[in-house]
Amino acid sequence: MIEHAKALLGRNDLAEAEKVLWAVIRGADVRAHEAWLRLGELHAARGHLRRAVGAFRRAQELDARGEYAFVLHEAVSALGQVLHRQRKPFLHPADEFVRNRRLMTGEVVAPLGAAAWLETAEALLPTLNAAGRGALEQAIGFVRGGVLDEPWSEQSLSRQLELSAGEEVKALAESLRSLHLAWYEALLDLEER
Repeated sequence: MIEHAKALLGRNDLAEAEKVLWAVIRGADVRAHEAWLRLGELHAARGHLRRAVGAFRRAQELDARGEYAFVLHEAVSALGQVLHRQRKPFLHPADEFVRNRRLMTGEVVAPLGAAAWLETAEALLPTLNAAGRGALEQAIGFVRGGVLDEPWSEQSLSRQLELSAGEEVKALAESLRSLHLAWYEALLDLEER
């Protein structure tokens, strides 16, 4: 199927190539890493650089033999630099991993609204140690801001919260990640119309 997808890409039949690539990815093919690489190329060809970075990162994770290691490293680095120069936010690898897993399985997670998340976070804030409070205060600032700005690129506030505050904030950190990913998907949809 990969060869078929490559032929479709060669003919610039991006829509059909994307369907074939997702079939390979969801079918747990041993060449799934190459399918992710080709999906990244497809997104880059469409000008969807954030999606391309995510696909290339997933290909890196799956490329156990390092077959495409150099190419993927260069692609992620180059696209990251372009996105930074354009001041366009993109995801931290830990959040991208969760996003890609959800895309592969079709899992849909309805996030808490920002107001409900903030209410929960502010109630928990006084109970945390200093490191946990610092991480949660940063997350609260992010949610209050209500937008994905470039300075947040490649930061995982959810992961930072988990590492700083531990088990007691695990559910809150996961709901923060879901909220962040929902905002990210909305941003992608808006920009790619």
